[in-house]
Amino acid sequence: MLNRLIDFLARVAAIGACCILVAMVALILYEIALRSLFNSSTYVLDEFVGYGVATMTFLSFAVALKDNVFIRVNLVLANLGPLPRRGVEIVSCALGVLLFGFIASYFWKLVARDFSRGTVSNSVAEVPLWMPQALMLLGLVILILQFAALTVHYARGAPIIDGQDEL
Repeated sequence: MLNRLIDFLARVAAIGACCILVAMVALILYEIALRSLFNSSTYVLDEFVGYGVATMTFLSFAVALKDNVFIRVNLVLANLGPLPRRGVEIVSCALGVLLFGFIASYFWKLVARDFSRGTVSNSVAEVPLWMPQALMLLGLVILILQFAALTVHYARGAPIIDGQDEL
């Protein structure tokens, strides 16, 4: 039940990342039209696209991990037997929880600080910085949950599925 909830959250985050991509393309096309036809600009394209790329990346981490397309070192894994490989997978996922938990704790401090101080970007838009940071933190939290679910999943003896990019 919990695994399905985490998978659902990962899929929703991935759909959010896709929506951000569509919005970025639309903004870029709008900017092209403004510059070409009206000799004007939004003056915020680079800022918003930067936020979009960062947010998309973080929101898509968990679904990439679940679908076995997250960054892996298959050279090492391919040469291990089933039992050692399971051990490496369990330890790797547990380390993922710890490492990204550590990163998320610093992101939380950053979001909380920028929210409490009302920090905004140095642009015409004056975007409150906690907004894109909070979306990136959300992606990290879902990734941590996915790592934890995979740790338990593999520890219970579930089959380990190789990445789709292998021959």
